[in-house]
Amino acid sequence: MVGYTRTHRTMPEQHALTHSPESPDDELKRLRERVAEQTALITHLRERIRELEACLGKDSHNSSRPPSSDSPFKKPPPRSQRQLSGCKPGGQPGRCGVTRSLVNDPDQCGIIPLTGTCACGRCGTGIAATVLAERRQVVEVVIQRKVIEYRIVGGTGACGRAQRSTFPAGIEAPVQYGPGVLAFAVYMTQYQLLPYQRTAEVLNERAGLGTSPGTLQRAVRVAATRPEAPVTAIRRALVAAPVAHADETGRRVNGNLYRLHVLSTDRLNDLLPSS
Repeated sequence: MVGYTRTHRTMPEQHALTHSPESPDDELKRLRERVAEQTALITHLRERIRELEACLGKDSHNSSRPPSSDSPFKKPPPRSQRQLSGCKPGGQPGRCGVTRSLVNDPDQCGIIPLTGTCACGRCGTGIAATVLAERRQVVEVVIQRKVIEYRIVGGTGACGRAQRSTFPAGIEAPVQYGPGVLAFAVYMTQYQLLPYQRTAEVLNERAGLGTSPGTLQRAVRVAATRPEAPVTAIRRALVAAPVAHADETGRRVNGNLYRLHVLSTDRLNDLLPSS
């Protein structure tokens, strides 16, 4: 018995067999139209890419965009503005130099005794020595804690009434930091731009104060209220100035973008932060 196999054609295959083949001219025309469509699409996409790249490269320096739209992390390459002065390196003629000089009243004076053995064999400590005129001084900076205690007194007058003295103004707590500590905190954090945490570490490690960053922040806030009158006068003078310079820059504070505005003249300057 001879076996055989039946083949089932699908609908597309049957359609391909019954469909008349495309003529070469029609196929060439169809392909040319497709190439023209793709060429137009490529041209459009290239133009769009150029527009997007141009938008990414624009900032306040090469377009009409305001400085506030600039990225705070995109800075122009550093360009040195130094120019040759024609002077030789080192101190210039006529300059006012600063030289360390000896002081007449040192805080501590040490007399160095004779040591060792003389060439004749006598011990150096047995020689009658006199202090010579030659001297040398070492300048040191000592940071230490200074505690000032205030005590009041009380008594009874001839009239029989009890009397007591009062503490000086500003001495309100049993233990508090003095104005010198608070001024040092403001100076280090606002002028030297040292973080609160590191400023507290300096005071704790060098002077043993045991202060915290929160205490230093509170000291800065209190200090900021005291120059309110001169700051207001400066701002009014800047507004009334015929010509003033205005600028702004971006900065990150705790991950958030802030703006630092500046308004200044040749004698006045005001910084205004904003979120």
